[in-house]
Amino acid sequence: MRLKEKIMEQKKENRKRPIPKKVRFSELEIEYLNKKIKRSPFNNFQNYARILLLTGEVKMVDYSELQRLNGEVNRIGNNINQIAKLAHQFKEISEEDIQDLTQELQELKELISNRFKEELKQERLI
Repeated sequence: MRLKEKIMEQKKENRKRPIPKKVRFSELEIEYLNKKIKRSPFNNFQNYARILLLTGEVKMVDYSELQRLNGEVNRIGNNINQIAKLAHQFKEISEEDIQDLTQELQELKELISNRFKEELKQERLI
């Protein structure tokens, strides 16, 4: 066995899903399929096809509200930073208060991020 074949065999043994399957499509079919994959939460044909074949469906989830909320939280963070700069200039707010606000904002960002990750994880498991 050549070195390249040995390496390929080793990689195959280490894979979580070592069994490949081939599917053939016409040009029209592959265009249609690629459009569906782009609209799906999956980044390639393999993931899309595997979920579709195993579950019989690919669920589409709208994350626009979560993304909008994330944008709003980022804007709030910018506002807090601007307030902090002004407060430092005029000595109107303590450093501790600024740190508290920053900490609360960071916790809010983490909550949104964790929720988004949970949604993605659930979607990929289905």
